[in-house]
Amino acid sequence: MSSLTDEDIHTLRSIGRDTIKSIVSLCVEAVLWTIYLVLVVCAGNILMFKRRSKMTLIMFLIVLAMFVMDSAICVIDVNNAIKEISYTLTSNSDRSLSDRYSLTLDLPWPAESAIYAFMSNLGDVIVIWRVHAFYATGNDRWLLLIPLAFLAGSFATSGLITFCVVKLVEDPSIGDFVNPPFCKNVQLASYCTTLATTGAATLMISYKTWQYRRTIGRLLRGSNTMTKCERVMAILIESGIVFFLFFLEPVVTDIGHVRELEHSTPGLDFASQVWTYMTSHILGIYPLVILILVHSERSYIENTNTWTSAHFQTSMEYTHSTDSRRYWNNSHSAATDGATRTRPIEVNVHELRDVNGNVSLKSLGDTMDETVGRLTPEGKHSGSVAL
Repeated sequence: MSSLTDEDIHTLRSIGRDTIKSIVSLCVEAVLWTIYLVLVVCAGNILMFKRRSKMTLIMFLIVLAMFVMDSAICVIDVNNAIKEISYTLTSNSDRSLSDRYSLTLDLPWPAESAIYAFMSNLGDVIVIWRVHAFYATGNDRWLLLIPLAFLAGSFATSGLITFCVVKLVEDPSIGDFVNPPFCKNVQLASYCTTLATTGAATLMISYKTWQYRRTIGRLLRGSNTMTKCERVMAILIESGIVFFLFFLEPVVTDIGHVRELEHSTPGLDFASQVWTYMTSHILGIYPLVILILVHSERSYIENTNTWTSAHFQTSMEYTHSTDSRRYWNNSHSAATDGATRTRPIEVNVHELRDVNGNVSLKSLGDTMDETVGRLTPEGKHSGSVAL
């Protein structure tokens, strides 16, 4: 038996490190994939049985498509791990060990980039649909064009990434997915457009939350504690910020020299690969959590497209011979003489249930009606609470 050369020893060491990293990464990936599967089942139960409608059916189909794509990435990862061993350690080829190890460079890693890009697009569709629920009516509906424009750009970059993958498969000699400047820049553009979509959506939800707290939320609360509806809004914002940071990481990595630093030490290289295996699952879980949150029985933002519009006057208005009056009107109430009508603040809270214990929007409205009745002449009041 011939002795191993220094090159063979170095190659075997590389194969061993790759095998260890692949085993750990696949174990972490299996855990996240299982969590993802459970969430898909929960979402299917909510969307298809408890809240079934045409829109929920579309959302569930998007969820299934993302799950299938994520599963395809898992299959590719497992295949690549097996192929590396079969190409090197169990192969009967007459090639040298280093030549057989070089065959692993042709494994279908670029295909994962294309799948990942389209997963990002579908996730953005769910996020924008959630933003649309806050901006379905009102004069600021045009703001939806901002995330929609970024979404269109994301789909365009995904198509270009697919083009790069096809070209690399047809002719591997042109390089890999990183070296051609065009493909590298397209992938960076894909990260940037998705980052912009997430950022715009989070800011738009934050704006509606601020409106709610400034108007309706202030009247619903008897203390400084947040209402349950506000807590749901806060979760949407916080998760959006986390997801924004999630997409900021690849942008920073591709722009600077972070990628070189990730592979500067064995520990960083190991952590980088484990994180890479996790990203597709995180990408699918985030929009799925949003769906479950807003459609769950415990959610305080319902799937019905009901808007609560509040017209109220923050200060007492004095007129010729009438007493001062304070109004809470819905968006369709007629303006009365001697009162100033403020601009409506529309917040898509869909349905507000019990807030702050046993206080509900209806009971609050009854209390306000009694209060307004005492403030207006002859015990009459003009205004109603939109339920």
